[in-house]
Amino acid sequence: MTKVSIIIVHWNTPTSLKKLLPHLLKEPSIQTIVVDNASSESLEWVKKEFSEMKFIQNRVNQGFARACNQGTTEAVGEWLLFLNPDVEINSEEIEQLVDFAETHSVDACSPKTPASPQGESDDYEKPLPTLFTLLVEFSPLRHLVPLSVFKKKTLFGGCLLIKKKVFDEVGGWDERFFLWFEDSDLTLRLKKSGFMTTFAPLHIRHKGGSSFKLLNLQKQKDIFFHSMEVFAKKHFSVTGRAIVRLIRKRFSKKTLLPVMHEGLSMTVPNMKRELLQQFLAGLSPISGVEWTVVTSSIEPKNIWSWRKKYPHARFILIEKNKGFSSTVNIGFRASASKLIGTINDDAIVPKGTLKNLISYIGSDPSIGSINPVIYKSNGSIESVGIQILILGKAIPLQKPPYPITDNFTDDRRQFGYKKELVSVDATNAACVVYSSDALNKVGLFDERFGSYLEDIDLSLRLKRTGYKNTVCPGSSIIHRGQETSKDFGSKKTWLDFKNWILVILKNWSLKDLFLHLPSILLERGRNISGILKQRR
Repeated sequence: MTKVSIIIVHWNTPTSLKKLLPHLLKEPSIQTIVVDNASSESLEWVKKEFSEMKFIQNRVNQGFARACNQGTTEAVGEWLLFLNPDVEINSEEIEQLVDFAETHSVDACSPKTPASPQGESDDYEKPLPTLFTLLVEFSPLRHLVPLSVFKKKTLFGGCLLIKKKVFDEVGGWDERFFLWFEDSDLTLRLKKSGFMTTFAPLHIRHKGGSSFKLLNLQKQKDIFFHSMEVFAKKHFSVTGRAIVRLIRKRFSKKTLLPVMHEGLSMTVPNMKRELLQQFLAGLSPISGVEWTVVTSSIEPKNIWSWRKKYPHARFILIEKNKGFSSTVNIGFRASASKLIGTINDDAIVPKGTLKNLISYIGSDPSIGSINPVIYKSNGSIESVGIQILILGKAIPLQKPPYPITDNFTDDRRQFGYKKELVSVDATNAACVVYSSDALNKVGLFDERFGSYLEDIDLSLRLKRTGYKNTVCPGSSIIHRGQETSKDFGSKKTWLDFKNWILVILKNWSLKDLFLHLPSILLERGRNISGILKQRR
């Protein structure tokens, strides 16, 4: 019987891994799983020298949390031990750790090293993050308040033992975290769920962040403070999130993670399980494209069957859907790709569509966003980009941008278009790809919109900053449309009204407001009339 499944996430530290593995194979009750996160050096030697181990090779580095969950889908042990390659531990010490957990009836624990002569705790015992602990750590308060006074501690993710049934129940690691703060998030969720966590008096050796130190100092800061803000957005109040944003801006100017992958990351926002099932069932893995599903339709304890069935997708669970903007931004923040996009879960993606979009936007730094041609289920065009009228109205362009001719390449024959891109006022978020460089400059979707017109606002911000919004006539998707929003009723009309006010206030100049105020008010009056009719 397998007692412990060890999951080791590796990235570019083969010397440490080679030193650690022989110490873990002496005990038959231990299963060892290595997940390599797209290291630059081949790990074929792992398969040859340690053939009894399970080895997972990722083509894209999607972060520590995602890799840990991948390993868990292959784990069969009663206990899981998440282990960094640079932790020096052997099978006897692992057995001691498990004995401690079982003797003291704890659900999860990490090693506790002896206190230093000065009475300070070791690095393994970091305070569980709160606004106050972060202010102490990253402000002059650190000279007045020692971190050791905080009693609630974060379990050390680099050596963390947890019951598999407990880990399964809470849904595993939260995959919105690329690196850092994922262990704080897991510790906090375990405590909130009433599970027992503690530290075991076991001395281990740890070099500390060997992989992380391979990155330059600014990338280290970008990742650390980005993860801090992700943690704050999930767990802190509005005031706390604002203060953490200021802390992050002091050390890092990037809105997104540093680019770790030259391809495309697509976020799929989801509220209905049946739509997600249909979308993923029709999706084939595409080279250079990673998929991130952000969903409120799946409970944490049920996520494992989805992770097992769709291993090419990353799943981020949210308790409550706060609208399209918030949901998609969660996926964007989890992505470390050069290109970042979103697609609705009621869309069908023909082969070659995303490849074409990648080709165009990846080769032209002036492009901020790019759409395929979006078709309805009946074969008619839903949009070839969007035209914005000064009175505050969005008109989907529904005519082909070029006449059908015989002068087109075979890969575009089914569409009947030449291959030139079309510049438009705005792109449609039913399926859109953005440059991460552009998003770092203009920001993500404005979460005040909730749902509707957030893509219009982002397009206008891109255009104002000098980027082009474009449509690729040689690419298409089929959009069934309104599969989620049809349940909104009159709320959709209200959102249209409210969000147009926000679009105008953010993006219209004072001159435009002055010259076109009558037509703007007339158009908003039509919105109000529509709301009143629906409420009768």
